[in-house]
Amino acid sequence: MRKIVKTGAAALMLTCMAGNVWAAAATAAGCARPADMTALQTAAMQQRLMVAALSCDAAQLYNNFVRTYQKELQDSDKALQNYFRRLNGQTGTADYHAYKTRMANSSSMQSIHDISTYCANAKAAFEEALGNAKLTLTAFVSGTKVDDAFAPCQFRTAGSTSSEPPKAPPRAKPVQTVIPAQGSGLATSK
Repeated sequence: MRKIVKTGAAALMLTCMAGNVWAAAATAAGCARPADMTALQTAAMQQRLMVAALSCDAAQLYNNFVRTYQKELQDSDKALQNYFRRLNGQTGTADYHAYKTRMANSSSMQSIHDISTYCANAKAAFEEALGNAKLTLTAFVSGTKVDDAFAPCQFRTAGSTSSEPPKAPPRAKPVQTVIPAQGSGLATSK
């Protein structure tokens, strides 16, 4: 009985270690957990609306947006900083600033190429964000495109559905030789 408990504990420990290794690999690969992806989307949307404030004469709408979602924006910004620090402790803060700058520059380039469409889209976004008192920031930014360098982590659970069938685990190779017990007198076959 004691051996079974030890074996079970060892299996549990190995499973937990494998989970930690997978999580570390996912972080190293740059994939974003759901909360990280929301923080990335929030920063992208905020930069887009900030550019609209400057390019589309929408400073008042932007100020209303920031006041309306102030707490959520602050929390999201902290989560974004933590995400970049978790990806790379040495360059995390610089990577955080670089991401926000890239999002602002990308939005600025979009506005330069087609200011009327950019401003119309920004106006619609402001109306959506400010027109529904029950809308959360997370719901508002959920469809926002982020930098292509970031992708959501793929999580699979036992109950998840997928269009492709689950893959069978690899089978162990059958034992080719029979090893007799000590002193049994049985011959081995090869």
